[in-house]
Amino acid sequence: MKLRIKIKCLAALMMAIALFESCSKGFEDINTSVDFVSVPNLDYELPYAELTMLDKNYYTHAYYAGPYSGHINTNVSFPSATAYKETEMSEHFVWVYKNPLKSVADIIAQAKNDPGKVNYLSMARIIRVYLFQSLTDTYGDIPYFEASKGYTDQMLTPNYDPQQKIYEDMFKELKEATDALSNSKQPAVTADIVYKGDISKWKKFGYSLMLRLGMRISKVDPANAKKWIDAAIAGGLMTSKADNFVVAYTTQLAGTGTTSNGVPHIFISSSYITTYRLTSSFVDSLKNRNDPRTPVFCMREKLPLTSYQEGDHTPANQRGRQQWDNLTPRDSCSVSNIKTLGRYDAPYIHLSHAQVQFQLAECAEKGIISGDAKTFYEAGVRSAMDELSVFGPDGVISVAQQNAYLAANPYVPADGLKMIATQYWLETHYNWYETWANMRRTGYPDLYSKLDMSLSANLGAQLPRRLYYPRAEYAANPHINDAVQRQGPDLTSTRLWWDKQ
Repeated sequence: MKLRIKIKCLAALMMAIALFESCSKGFEDINTSVDFVSVPNLDYELPYAELTMLDKNYYTHAYYAGPYSGHINTNVSFPSATAYKETEMSEHFVWVYKNPLKSVADIIAQAKNDPGKVNYLSMARIIRVYLFQSLTDTYGDIPYFEASKGYTDQMLTPNYDPQQKIYEDMFKELKEATDALSNSKQPAVTADIVYKGDISKWKKFGYSLMLRLGMRISKVDPANAKKWIDAAIAGGLMTSKADNFVVAYTTQLAGTGTTSNGVPHIFISSSYITTYRLTSSFVDSLKNRNDPRTPVFCMREKLPLTSYQEGDHTPANQRGRQQWDNLTPRDSCSVSNIKTLGRYDAPYIHLSHAQVQFQLAECAEKGIISGDAKTFYEAGVRSAMDELSVFGPDGVISVAQQNAYLAANPYVPADGLKMIATQYWLETHYNWYETWANMRRTGYPDLYSKLDMSLSANLGAQLPRRLYYPRAEYAANPHINDAVQRQGPDLTSTRLWWDKQ
């Protein structure tokens, strides 16, 4: 009797165990979210990195780089070397490290040991150089070699590296990454929202970025500059506007996601409807030359100023406001064209064929390379006008208009460097980190000596050379003190390594 009871108990136990095991087999699937990604997908991270290469927030870009470049007027007086606003001046630093660089670092970590993902790896390395160049050109010595290793290597206080060492490594990275791009690796990187995985265009972007870096150090290290300029030309540069590195956006409002261009916010937002205006130096440079880009860039708003809406695009009616002028009525001054650059879905040109042509023109004018500076210059002007068609029908400039402009404003070799730099200054409108950096390097256009000194805010005004580091860095990372000791005071008047007089 006892034996039968034991057998029945054992059988019941076995059945319970079997039932539990059969049920538990589904627990893992049931409790795992189908949306959860344990390892980030490269096809999501690459487009995210491309979309966030441009600061989502406009603070540093529009509050400092734009006015410093002489393209826009703000509601503040000229900031002195000691003026500082935490959010506005540090946003670019914080944004890039927290967003695109983090994604790029993860792509590199996932792809570096997989030969089949060499194109992902190379694209990420090229983007990484673009981002770091923008950072170091804006702030100077920055965390570079140990950056983005907080999660992987627990480096929470990375060293601040000298700008010269950063540039040396960026050249190496560009050379290795661009050379490694391969059409033989399949499938294609279709998640790439810029070139759709076109390897030839990525190579042109990489070498064109190398040319930009070479030009940046041409004053402080001419021998190395020529070495890398020659390497970039030999590798193959952008040959038309079709090669431009352009990121497209949607109409999603700024601040609500990663799919909109945040720069036009300074004109679109009701908070700034009476704040930002295009400057007289920018508008007059267009109008005085009968530049067909005037109505593409400029617009007089419809009055009264209650919202950003369609206005007057007539070139003769456009008027700018001096960089730091707080007296001229804003309702009499121009803003961005609401149909072209002044839209949340406006595409953003990071690097272009036009910029390449102007850089080659400068190289030819200085004898760094052989070639006719006038030919490069005119090709740059045409490309700079032609590329504006990316903004839609209102951005189209005909060949006849381009011809007329060049005939009325011929290239003058004696003023060649000034003309080249001025055209570069116009072409990089809205790409103000680059505009400002090239102004510091070339000294053109010379806007600050022409400021109205009757305005007390402009007394002693000089072109700022860098931005302050985030104040929070002093509490979080002691290595920032090494950078300040090496580079100089944490002021806007301190020059960077490549920005020597």
